[in-house]
Amino acid sequence: MASDGERSDYEDEKSPQRKVEVIPDAVDHFLGTLMDAIKSRNIVEINRLYETDFNKLTSQYYERKKWPSAQAVGDAIGHSEQLFLILYKELAYRHMFARLASSVTFDDRVSSWKNYMQLLDLMILQLSEGEELCVALPAQWLWDVLDEFIYHYQTYYTHCQKAAKMQKDKEINELRENPGVFDTTKVLMYLHQLVRYSRIEEWLKNPNEGKGGAFTDESTRLIGYFALVQLLRMHSLLGDYRLAMETIENIDFNSEVPLFYRTPACHVTVYYYMGFAYMMMRRYVDASRTFQDILAFLSKMSAVNKLSYQFDTMLKKEDQMYVLLLICNTLCPQQLDESLEKPIREKHADKQSRLQESEGAFEDLFSYACPKFVSASMPDLDNLENFNANEAHSRQLRLFLQEVKQQQALPTIGSYMKLYTSLQTSKLAQLCEMDEEGLRDQLMCVTHKTRQLVHQKEGRPLDGTLQPCGEVEFYLDGDMVHINAQKPQRPYGDVFLEHILKFQDILKRMEKLDAK
Repeated sequence: MASDGERSDYEDEKSPQRKVEVIPDAVDHFLGTLMDAIKSRNIVEINRLYETDFNKLTSQYYERKKWPSAQAVGDAIGHSEQLFLILYKELAYRHMFARLASSVTFDDRVSSWKNYMQLLDLMILQLSEGEELCVALPAQWLWDVLDEFIYHYQTYYTHCQKAAKMQKDKEINELRENPGVFDTTKVLMYLHQLVRYSRIEEWLKNPNEGKGGAFTDESTRLIGYFALVQLLRMHSLLGDYRLAMETIENIDFNSEVPLFYRTPACHVTVYYYMGFAYMMMRRYVDASRTFQDILAFLSKMSAVNKLSYQFDTMLKKEDQMYVLLLICNTLCPQQLDESLEKPIREKHADKQSRLQESEGAFEDLFSYACPKFVSASMPDLDNLENFNANEAHSRQLRLFLQEVKQQQALPTIGSYMKLYTSLQTSKLAQLCEMDEEGLRDQLMCVTHKTRQLVHQKEGRPLDGTLQPCGEVEFYLDGDMVHINAQKPQRPYGDVFLEHILKFQDILKRMEKLDAK
């Protein structure tokens, strides 16, 4: 446990040695107004204070230092306001981890975990008893609570890996004394309980038939929905992509205005991890379509709070998704959305050319664009001799590069096939500089690797039909290869109709959002 002399600033225990903290009048007024708004469940006012005032006060007073301690805030507003103090500490820890990462101590990590446990235990208890949530928060704050919860889990895992690698006695002893902090099983349990007791999956299946939970309370609906999205993220971080996709099988992708539209960060998270899972499952067509959909959406979106700590994160995720899109398009060339061609040409042309020229580029760009993977268990502190701090990332990278290596000869074979309608296998082998038996093996590889499950816009994300997705179609007849390089072109009328429908869909969604 944290020693008395090293206790986190945001723990509630009073200390006779604590410095007297001066809270600026503007901050004191903000805290009082926020507490009143939370008590009265005034979501509009809470959203204004959270999205605007908190970020402005942070820039004005706490750009390079911590917000006041929970003790000081308790002295100002009253220590009996436990719920408000829990929410305040959540804000303060988030600011610390986002802006002052180098000053975060182990005791801060432990205290952050305890605070999340208090908040989530309270929510789950009320939901399990059929009550509405004790606090009504705007969608963005509810999203940020769970998003930051998983981020703190990731950073704690990274801290544990570094401690095990450095093998310093003080840090190893801290880990030994706190074995349950951000335990993977407990983190998953919290998310599953929020999903279960909010009844969000029942609501998503049939929003008009049911009572209580997600059916009647918006905050309950949102916290359950966001927990589903964070489960997608968690299973992706752990490398279980099929389970990640099964988690979101009930998400409302086909509704006019899906719930993830409520917060841009949630929208980006859903599509980033879904696209990445498709890519790792060798469904490059679906991965490419997923990344194109969200990148095209982001290119037209301007309503993002630039003061929010999420803004920089979203910009990085956008850049990572462009890189993943280029990787998918190199492994399985597809026609890209016209709105993305300009940003790719202006900002990512060098990455595109590197992927086509060098296998090493795949490793570099995958490492940049992939999630920060974690292992399900903490390091074995009694056996650190052969410890590999980067094992989780290395395992996923190895699997990905193995797939890339298997497809190494495919672009060369495809480029020669485009020049012919039929040719002998001996001639094609000569062009590809390999023996005829090796060419037949590679042709079988082409046949296998270019057949993928492709989602048909209906059904669950994992559903799909097996389709050939290569640039050329061919078949073997004895020692002859017969090639159909001409893919059927879509009629112009279909293209125009598709864009008209897209435009009408955007207008409908804008009208729905304006109505809310």
